[in-house]
Formats: sequence, C-alpha cells, structure tokens
Amino acid sequence: PYLSHRKTLIKQMLSSNTVIQAIENEASQSETRVQIIEEKALGYAREISSHQSYLVIRFFHVMLTWLWHKLYDGIEVNHVATVQHAALSNEIIYVPCHRSHIDYLLLSYVLYHNGLTPPHIAAGKNLNLPIVGPLLRGAGAFFMRRSFHGDALYRAIFDEYLHQMFIRGYSVEYFIEGSRSRTGRTLVPKTGMLSMTIRSFTRDASRPICL
Repeated sequence: PYLSHRKTLIKQMLSSNTVIQAIENEASQSETRVQIIEEKALGYAREISSHQSYLVIRFFHVMLTWLWHKLYDGIEVNHVATVQHAALSNEIIYVPCHRSHIDYLLLSYVLYHNGLTPPHIAAGKNLNLPIVGPLLRGAGAFFMRRSFHGDALYRAIFDEYLHQMFIRGYSVEYFIEGSRSRTGRTLVPKTGMLSMTIRSFTRDASRPICL
C-alpha cells in the first residue's frame, strides 16, 4: 500500500472522534487546558508511529542477506503461497512466537524476499534507542509501552493508530505473548493486542482480517 506521509497519518489520528473525546476527558479530569493535553497527545502519537521507508527496508535486506549466510546453512520456507493468496483480499496480521530477536528480522526478510509488503511491527518502547530506534522505525516498527494502565489518552491514541493501520491495508505484526521468551518455550498469550484488533474490526469491517 501507499506509504502516506507520517505527519498526515498523525494528524488524522488526532482528529478522530475517539481521540478528541479522550483529550477532552483528560483535560476535564486533570483540570488542564485542552491545548496542553493536545500537545501531550501529539507527543504520544510521535512516540508510537512508525516511519517505514523502502530505502531502510532495502538496507536491511542487504545486511540480513549477509548475516544469514554467516549464521545459518540455509533458510527453509514453507507455504508462502498461502500467505501471498490471502494478502490479495485480506488485512494480514502476523502473530509469530517470540523466542528471539531473530523472529521479526527473519519474518520481514522472508516476506520481502517473496514479494510481500513487510509488516508494521509492534516493538517494546525499550528498543527505541539512539540509532537503533530510528532504523527499526524506518523498517516498520511502531513502539508501545508494556502497560497502558492508568493512561486512557495513551490507550486511545494507540487504539487509533492500530485502526488506521488496518483500514489503510498495511500488514501488521505483533507477538501475543507480550514479550520475548527467555527460556525458548512459548509463553502464555496475552489478549491486549488481539482485543484492539477486534475493536478495530467492529468499527470498520469493510476489509476481512486474516491472522
């Protein structure tokens, strides 16, 4: 899909009814001017939003091609045709297990290598580091806090961001385990991102979702 300008996307997020309502509620509860809460909301939107660039994606493709040859004897890919077919008429959401940092790098690489759009990937805010953060953001990462508890404004903006991704036809990737496994075992799933996905679908069911 067309990569619209990040500023345009953020402006559209902040002008949605749900975010406007959340801003007004926050201003009322904290007895703070609406303009100050709007600036806070803008900061949240910038903190979350990816800035996917095909130039950065091509850079990662070259770098990872070299890396795979250093680490592995080969990469075996099965059933990619199933995904290619589903992508023609569905909003694709990838939900891989998360046993290492190789997971999201390899998945995006394989998809790009097989003519599929690399997904926008949910990443922990702890990865938004100098140099690393902008590179990951350019490759499609959007950053999220581990917990939204007690911050209704942040939740509303993150919800709206996901919704915009889905209705614009971007593929999205998130780990329903919530964090990386430190033991190599699959962790018990968490339902936060999945519930946001369902809420978005009930708002606009014009495009079927394939997990």
